[in-house]
Amino acid sequence: MIPQTVSNLVTLLSSHGAKAYLVGGAVIDMRREQVPKDWDIEVHGISMDKLEGILEELCPKQCGQSFGIFKLPSAMMNGLDIDISIPRRESSIGTSHTDFLCDFDPDMTPEEAARRRDFTINAMFYDIATGEIVDPYGGLKDLKDGVLRMTCPEKFIEDPLRALRAMQLVARKCKVVDPETTETIRGMVDSFGSIARERIYEEFKKLLLMADKPSVGLTFLKECGWLACFPELYDLAYWPGWEEKENWQFKGQFDEGCPHNPEWHPEGNVWIHTLHVVDNAASVRELIPEEDRLAFMFGALLHDVGKAATTVLPICGAIGHDKIGVDISCSFLDRMTNEKKVIETVSNLVHYHMQPWGRREAKDGSWKRLHSAMNERLDLLGWFSRCDWAGRPERSPWPTTEKGEDFDHVPSKLCFQWHEDLGIEPIKKVLMGRHLKDAGLKPGPEFTPRLDAAFEAQLDDPELTRPELLEIAINFKPKK
Repeated sequence: MIPQTVSNLVTLLSSHGAKAYLVGGAVIDMRREQVPKDWDIEVHGISMDKLEGILEELCPKQCGQSFGIFKLPSAMMNGLDIDISIPRRESSIGTSHTDFLCDFDPDMTPEEAARRRDFTINAMFYDIATGEIVDPYGGLKDLKDGVLRMTCPEKFIEDPLRALRAMQLVARKCKVVDPETTETIRGMVDSFGSIARERIYEEFKKLLLMADKPSVGLTFLKECGWLACFPELYDLAYWPGWEEKENWQFKGQFDEGCPHNPEWHPEGNVWIHTLHVVDNAASVRELIPEEDRLAFMFGALLHDVGKAATTVLPICGAIGHDKIGVDISCSFLDRMTNEKKVIETVSNLVHYHMQPWGRREAKDGSWKRLHSAMNERLDLLGWFSRCDWAGRPERSPWPTTEKGEDFDHVPSKLCFQWHEDLGIEPIKKVLMGRHLKDAGLKPGPEFTPRLDAAFEAQLDDPELTRPELLEIAINFKPKK
């Protein structure tokens, strides 16, 4: 299973007296008979300077000089992502993830080198030359049992990001976090503010794009107390509306989460529903274009965040939660990233996620407006609608039957049909600004509203000619 490129690299290192170990997630992948995506190699027995000299012809790029990691260009490694380092001791000297003092020691044993690693399943060393595994902290057993356990409590607390690594790793590699590790993470919550926003974003990306059931990681986030660091989600699991006096009389009918009408949501509160929807989205994400997957998954996570601010008892109505949810979801994402396309797509999914249901019997113009509002991505909205509808245990986003009867999910079906008809291109406007100028109208504040009125008419009746649309634009009276 070891690629020849990696074997050749190990042979090169061995010829200089070094011993090479595969470390980190690659060892887990090897144990599960999966091909590693990343090849992290730790080299023992030679100095940093000597290692750099050996690798010189391979044009390595040193990443984070203080951490002593050499990244080999994938173009020279047959497309493989290979990082090479030597063992080191780390001592925290500040609150930033870069505030570590590193002591490189090529003579360090694997047992000692593993102490700085976050979890036991990541503290295993695979001897590439012999195929043997050095496992000083019981990572193999924990991997088999599905337990995520910290390696060394004293070193673990030095980096608060490890709490969020636990979130995504328990969902991807394990089943549960062991109690002692959970309590240690609970005690680290006050350090959340020291984590760089881009690092938080990366851990959520791993959770949402790589876990079969992201709900496992999100549930852990609640269990360890770190959900409070994300108030938009926290308010779904612990509804602030219960603090309002007028809602006290209904407490006995619901749990602590943002309440749902049990007739429409027998699965439970908004948080529980969200967990189901996120898992549904993960089950279909491979069908989503790669450039849209992250936004699709974040949309699933955030689609109902507006309900915490709009839910009214006793009927559990949440009118307008889709619109209010846009600003709330943007607030969540703005604290992590500047990726405008992701934020825009998430905003659209949150804003319009209820629309397919309301357009089951709508006219053509209504669907064309939704096509434009969604930036021509009704296919995303179709899958999203299915995942939301299936946000309860007995349903699936692959609806074929319900209760043994033939079932056709009309809202998503219509999204897919209209996407096929309209494609991914904007609807071409028949009337343009130059036509207004040719008709003698001067550009001004009313120019755009006139064109918009003509376009709205075009959407409702595509048979209208340009002269007819021009007449509509000229006669348009703006509302005062």
